[in-house]
Amino acid sequence: MKKTLKTRKTQTVPMTEPHEIAWYYWLIIPLFLLSSTLFFYSPSLPYSFQFDDIANITKHFELRHYRFWDLFFSGPRWISYWLNSIQYALGKFDPYFYRLFNICLHSLNGILLFFILALGLSKRNKHDFFKQHAMLLAIITSILFLLHPVQTQTVSYVIQGQLEGLAAFFMLSMTLLCMVVGYSQQKMVRLGATIALLALTPFACCTKEIAIITPALLLLVDWFLIAQGEYQAIKKRLWLHGCIMLIVATIFIYFFKIDFFLDIFGLQRIAINNCGNIITHTNSLITPFAYFISQFKVILHYLWIFVWPFSISVEYDWVLSRSFFSLDAFLPFLMLSAITYCVVRLLQRDGTHMITFGFCWFFLCILPRSSIIPSPELLVDYKTYMASCGWLFLLATAIVACGAWAQHRLALVDSKITQKTYVSHACAVMLVIPLGFATMQRNRVWRSGLEFWGNILENAPGKARVQNNYGVELLQQCARPHDSIAYFSKAIALDPQYYDPYNNLAVAYLHTQQPGLALQTLQTGLKINPNHPEGYNNLASFLLQQGEYAQAESALFTALQLRPYYGKAHYNLGRLYCEQGNYELAWNHFRDACMKCDLDDDMGFSAFAKLSLILHKYDDAIFGYTKTLALLPNDQDSLFNLGNAYFLAQQHDQALHTYERLLSHYPDDLRGWYNCAEVYFVKGYTDKALTCFKKVASHTKTFPSYYVRIAQCYAQLGQYQAAYKALDCISIQDVPQNVITMAQEVRQHITKAERQLQA
Repeated sequence: MKKTLKTRKTQTVPMTEPHEIAWYYWLIIPLFLLSSTLFFYSPSLPYSFQFDDIANITKHFELRHYRFWDLFFSGPRWISYWLNSIQYALGKFDPYFYRLFNICLHSLNGILLFFILALGLSKRNKHDFFKQHAMLLAIITSILFLLHPVQTQTVSYVIQGQLEGLAAFFMLSMTLLCMVVGYSQQKMVRLGATIALLALTPFACCTKEIAIITPALLLLVDWFLIAQGEYQAIKKRLWLHGCIMLIVATIFIYFFKIDFFLDIFGLQRIAINNCGNIITHTNSLITPFAYFISQFKVILHYLWIFVWPFSISVEYDWVLSRSFFSLDAFLPFLMLSAITYCVVRLLQRDGTHMITFGFCWFFLCILPRSSIIPSPELLVDYKTYMASCGWLFLLATAIVACGAWAQHRLALVDSKITQKTYVSHACAVMLVIPLGFATMQRNRVWRSGLEFWGNILENAPGKARVQNNYGVELLQQCARPHDSIAYFSKAIALDPQYYDPYNNLAVAYLHTQQPGLALQTLQTGLKINPNHPEGYNNLASFLLQQGEYAQAESALFTALQLRPYYGKAHYNLGRLYCEQGNYELAWNHFRDACMKCDLDDDMGFSAFAKLSLILHKYDDAIFGYTKTLALLPNDQDSLFNLGNAYFLAQQHDQALHTYERLLSHYPDDLRGWYNCAEVYFVKGYTDKALTCFKKVASHTKTFPSYYVRIAQCYAQLGQYQAAYKALDCISIQDVPQNVITMAQEVRQHITKAERQLQA
C-alpha cells in the first residue's frame, strides 16, 4: 500500500487591528514612546550650545527683549524667536531648557506620527498586510523616527531642532486633524477639527519654509489614507484643501514677495558661497541647474544614512557636480530614476499602495530642499526630519515583513506561536534598546566643542569652516594656541577670503608671544572684511597691551558703530579708561557693557560691581555682585565683595547674611571670618565678634588691626587686663602707622573707662 505524506495545515492568524485593541493601549504606547525618548536623550540636556546655536541664541542680543505682540507675524520664523525668548526668561543661556524643549517637541512629533499611521492604516478598506499590521507598523515607524541616530542632529542642534520640530509639529497636527475631518461621522467633531485645521495653517507658515508643502502633504494623506483613491470622496474636501492652499500661498507671498517665486520658477534664483563653506569648484555663484543635478547624490545620501548611519556628520565637504554626465550626478540620477519607475509601476497597479505612499511622502518633503532652489548648504542631514517619516515607514514595513516571514516559518513548528500577537509587539519594543543606545552614543559629539568639531573634522577635513572652528576650540577651551595655529592656517589656505581664521590666528599669535605677526594678521583680516566688529575689538586689545590708547579707542568706537550692543567693546573701553585713570568714564562703559549690551554675564557684572565698589557707589556694587552671583551662585570673591558692599552701605544685616553664606561654603576664608567679626562688633554682639576674630589669630600679619579689634572686644566685656595685653602685642608687630595711632587711642579710651569704673 502506497503511503502518502500527511502535511500539517497551518492557519495564519491576522494581527489584531488597532480598533480592536483596548483603549488603554492608545495611552500606554504614546507614554512608552515619550518616556523612551526622554530617557535616551536626557544625558544631552546639559550639553553646551554648538555651531549656529551660539550665533542664534547666545549672541542674539534682541532675545532678551522680545515680546509676543512685537514678534507676532513679524517674519516667517517668528514663533521660534518667541519661544527662545521664553526659554531665555526661564534660564538665560542655560542649554538645559532649550534642549528639554527640543526633546519634548521631538517626542510629541513621534507620538503624532504614531496616531496618524495607526489610525490611517487601520481604516484601510483593503484587508491587506498594512491593515493587518497597522499597530505594529505605527509603533516601529515611531520608534525609528524618535530614536534613529540620524535624528540627533535635528534634536541636539538647538536652533534647527526648534525650526524643523515646530514645522513638523504643525504639519503632523494638521495631518491628524485632516484625518479627523475625513473619518468622523459627527458634524460637531468635523466642524471643530476643520476650524482647528484652518487656525493652525497660518501659524505653520511661521515656523520654517518647509511648511510650504503642507497643502500638498494633506492632499497626499487624504488620497492614500482617507479617500483611499476614491475621487468622489476627496472631492467633498477639495474646498478645505483649497482654503489651506490659499492661506499658505497668501502668507508666503506676503513674507517673501511674488518676485521671489518668479525668480525660482524662472531659474533666476542664485546663491553665493558662505565664507568657509565653498561648495563650488571655483568661488563662483551657485546656479539652479548646478545645484539641481548635485542633489541626485544628496538624496541618495539621505536615504542611505537611515539604513547605515555610521558615517553621518553635521557637516560634509561635498561640492557641486561639474555636469549632468559626471559620475557623481549621472549614476545617482539613474538610481533615482529606477526608484521612480518602480513607484509609478506600483501606482499603476494600485493607486493607493502604501509603498508608494512612503516614497511620495519622502520625495514631497525633500523636494523644496533638493531641487531648483540653490542654497549655500549642499546637504545637511537635519533637512530630512519631516521627509524621514515616509522613508522610515518603508523601513518599518520591511522589518515587519521580515518578522511576519519569520513568524510564518516558526508556525510550521508550533502553530500556537501565530496566536501570540503580543510577541511581535514585544519584539518591536525591544527595538528601542539598540536604537536608543546608538542615539546616546551619537549624541556625545555634542558634549563639547572639541568633540563636536573634532568629529566633523574627521568627516569634512576639506571645509575651511571646520578647520577654523576646531582651531578655536583648541585655543579657547584647551589653551593650546601653538596647536591651533596650524588649523587656522589651513582654513586660510582653503578659503583665503574667509576672514574669521585671520582674527583667530592673530589671537593665537598673541598667546604665543608673536605680536608682530598678530598685528599683521589682524590688519589682513580687516582688509578682507572691514565690517568685522570682532576684528576691531581684538585689534584694540592688542593696541591696549602696547599702550597705544588713542588707536585702541578709535578701533573700539568703530566696533561699536558696527555693533552698538557689543558688550566686549564697552568692556575694553572701560579697561582703557581705567588705565588712564578716568574711572568715572570707565564706570559708564562697564555699566553699558552689562546693562545695555550683550555682556550681561559674570564677567560684565563683576567688572561693573568692582569699579562701583572702588568709587563708593555701593548700591551699584550690590546690584552688580547680586547679578554675578545669580550666574555664579557660590563665587567666593563675589560673596566676599557683596558683603563688603552691604557693610559699607550700612546694611549690616544683609552683610552678615552674606558673610555667613560665604563661610558656609568656604569655612577657611579668613577674610570672611574677619569681616563677619567686624559686623558682629558693629551690631554689638561682642562675644560673637571675639569668637570670629580669634579665627584669624594665626594670621595677624594679614590683618594689622587684629589686636586693636581684640582689645576693643575685651574692653567692652570689661576684661581690661586682656585688652591691655592685646594692645601690648602691637609693639612687637610690624604694623602701619595708622594702626599704631588707632591702638594708642583705644588704650586711652580703655584707661579712661577703667578709671571711671574704679571711681
